[in-house]
Amino acid sequence: MLAAAAALVVAGSLVVIRVVVDGPADCTVRAHGRVVDLDQPQAEQAATLFTASAGGRSGARATTNTVARELSTSAEDAKAVAAAFTGRARAAVTCRHGGAASTENDRLDAHGLTPRAEMVRQDLRTRFAGLPLGGFAPGGVRSGHMVGSAHYEGRAIDAFVRPVNARNKQQGWALAHYLVAHAERLRIDTVIFDARIWTARRADEGWRAYHVDVSGKSVATARVLEHRDHVHVDVAD
Repeated sequence: MLAAAAALVVAGSLVVIRVVVDGPADCTVRAHGRVVDLDQPQAEQAATLFTASAGGRSGARATTNTVARELSTSAEDAKAVAAAFTGRARAAVTCRHGGAASTENDRLDAHGLTPRAEMVRQDLRTRFAGLPLGGFAPGGVRSGHMVGSAHYEGRAIDAFVRPVNARNKQQGWALAHYLVAHAERLRIDTVIFDARIWTARRADEGWRAYHVDVSGKSVATARVLEHRDHVHVDVAD
């Protein structure tokens, strides 16, 4: 629900008229049987609050109370938001914004990343300390990824959550939801994890199934190709 304000001068006095306009929410959380609509600043705030408590029960409970207060939402809605941003709910956060309206300098930095991708790398280092990152190298990468991959342009980063198990899957979804919530700020185009994909261009469709041919591949190789052991993020060109 979006609100707009219009000003009207009547007999020398300024009268402000509020008009309520229906429209899609910037972000939506679907978890624990609830649907919670958030505007972009709320989603970013919730995602950031939960990065420190992802996977930690006591921390998550404490932050749930903070979210209920900061977002002016009910305790039940706050619990749903907590489940999503701590990774306990799969493909639970979708946002309508991301990407960028303009192109950026394609020159790679010392890490082999474009300026936008480097901003994501620095953000992940700050918010998820110790998280193993890869998919880039000084001078750029030239092999090891699918044809046409954004990795070859220095626009992509992989965040590893290995081995594939329940705890690491939770961490992966916490990270994936964080990236979607911050997709507008970080100019993110694509997030892939656990055989699901979110893209800024088709953001209104939310998370979709990520299909890749794994026929004849080993279990280990299939997990990599389906992005079950790492979160892929790439930025706008």
